[in-house]
Amino acid sequence: MAKTTEDHQNNSRLGALGESFVQTFLLEYCDWCYPTQEKHPADLLVELGSAKYTIQVKSRRETKEGKYVFAVENSRALSEVYKQYHCDILAFVFFGELGKHIKFQPNNSTQQYYTFTKEIITPTLELDSFKETLDTLSSVPIINPLLK
Repeated sequence: MAKTTEDHQNNSRLGALGESFVQTFLLEYCDWCYPTQEKHPADLLVELGSAKYTIQVKSRRETKEGKYVFAVENSRALSEVYKQYHCDILAFVFFGELGKHIKFQPNNSTQQYYTFTKEIITPTLELDSFKETLDTLSSVPIINPLLK
């Protein structure tokens, strides 16, 4: 079924709301958080000390089955500029009967679709998942020499 103009408008509004919601959360915990320009592959840039990360925000409503389904790849990926760009962090925003929630995760997989159920939503989901994401992104590999 083809999407109507109203469907496209509502999706744009939901995306803008999700980006604002994530930015508001990050402003409380980061030194800097600011939106990128329109059509940039990342939605937000965040700085914590000398560390800088790009964030792509994905917003979804709860389905009738109580799930949230996100496609990370989008139509803009067909562009050569977008194909070469890598966002560091994915921020999944859930809008549903349990309110508004964010799950952060490092963008270190080739997975293009994510499905979550409302069971993952906890009172500390945002901060816990953000800390875990930063720990993953800032972990330094340990050198394991063969000859000691």
